[in-house]
Amino acid sequence: MANEKSINHLKYADLPQVKRGIGIVNQPIASKSIGARSLHSGITVMPAHTAVPAHTHNAEEQVTILEGTMRIILDGETEVYCSKYDSTFISPGVQHELINDTDEEVIAMVIYGSANVNRTFSETGETVDIGSDRDKFPAT
Repeated sequence: MANEKSINHLKYADLPQVKRGIGIVNQPIASKSIGARSLHSGITVMPAHTAVPAHTHNAEEQVTILEGTMRIILDGETEVYCSKYDSTFISPGVQHELINDTDEEVIAMVIYGSANVNRTFSETGETVDIGSDRDKFPAT
């Protein structure tokens, strides 16, 4: 299995659209479902005035903005603004909140350093697998 080669051509138009609540849509790219063993990636589309609530992950995370501007609050105190092609690298266990408080849509590429990544919501302590049916964002 370690020497097994896999090449997948993944057309954007063919990516599944997974609704996460409040209009946020994830489009998984590399995941266990296509044989990824050491990463999980996708594109997240956030409508204007939406937010992914404060949470942590069990894996490293890179967020790169493809369109729009996103405000990210790290550990409840540090705010950064990321615009087109800006990125953040977030270590496992760092609480973060992703906020689109603009009038424009935000499109972000998200890459996790594990194929077995989860999200723990800070408010409730609930841990869910990324992309699972329980991985939803409630209205704020």
